[in-house]
Amino acid sequence: MEIKEDQIIVGTMCKSKFQWYVTEKTLWRLDYRKYYDSLDLRYKRQGRPLYEFVREIGSFGEFCQSRFRIPVLDKSTAPAFFEKIMLSAADSAELAYLFMRAESDADRKVLLPSLYVDFDGKALYSLLPKEDDVEKFVPDGWKGVKQNFEKLIPLKERYWVEP
Repeated sequence: MEIKEDQIIVGTMCKSKFQWYVTEKTLWRLDYRKYYDSLDLRYKRQGRPLYEFVREIGSFGEFCQSRFRIPVLDKSTAPAFFEKIMLSAADSAELAYLFMRAESDADRKVLLPSLYVDFDGKALYSLLPKEDDVEKFVPDGWKGVKQNFEKLIPLKERYWVEP
């Protein structure tokens, strides 16, 4: 397994089952309607015309195609989403191997998890930089925060911690 520059490691808990994924971070803005509306507002604030927005971003339906036509990723849509990203699943042993073989602190930092999404508890925890504001785009009734989530990860899944 190789982790590309535009990918992040995400831990998920759904139906009491934990899983790691290595995916593009754009997939984890859980509520695409909120994200789409924020992009629309940004264009309007910049004084850009609607046709530019539609040409560059597309209609909402076109926008949702980038995430398998799932506008809101929550517990009810997660199984279909996980099926689509099944090849991006990683286990903690595989990630631990990569982490142990990393040659520098910078290489190890890339191998640390960036997000934890608890579909059961309706919460998204982010360690992404400030400009990556995925925590703002969670479904209604969810909590989205920038917060260390290490203690929320099951101990046996903490591949970066020596036993």
